[in-house]
Amino acid sequence: MVKIGILADIHAEPKALQRVLTDMPSVDQVLCAGDAISEYQFCPETVHLLQQAQARCIQGNHELVLFSGHNAAYLKQCQAEFSAELLDVLATAPASLSLDYAGTRLFMVHASPWKPFEGYIMPRSPQLPRFAQLPYDVVILGHTHVQMVEQVGGVTVLNPGSCSQPRDQDRRGAYAIFDTEQRAVSLHRVRLD
Repeated sequence: MVKIGILADIHAEPKALQRVLTDMPSVDQVLCAGDAISEYQFCPETVHLLQQAQARCIQGNHELVLFSGHNAAYLKQCQAEFSAELLDVLATAPASLSLDYAGTRLFMVHASPWKPFEGYIMPRSPQLPRFAQLPYDVVILGHTHVQMVEQVGGVTVLNPGSCSQPRDQDRRGAYAIFDTEQRAVSLHRVRLD
């Protein structure tokens, strides 16, 4: 059995990330579905916490903006202030990640499988039926800052919500746990203040 802690949309807020990691029960793996930083705020503490948790991360739209040169002045500032090794943790992260845990196939992408950095997959989204055609058991998303678990055919579509900036009625930090043996998702919240 593998238990996976899943988080997203930290947005350079290490205190929120620390609260989530402290609240999270013991897991075998931590996954981060992008936006560990904000496009105008690179936070070394956030990266260090993710490294300590041995998290596997993908890029979100904020990493894309920073590292693709859209914001060349800020990237240059970051390169002057932070080590290349630290920046490379997120600069070299993939846009998506396919994982297999004892036959349970997971796919993690920030916004959507069709446009990794664009679009919003929300509960009852008209795009949800398309997920049934994907060759995965679980698709992990971020970007919306809204927790969601939807079963579409044989595919579980999961958004853990945002660690630091939830955009639903619950202002607490959000994350999820996926149990590969039970193929069960549990959604969690933790106070941020």
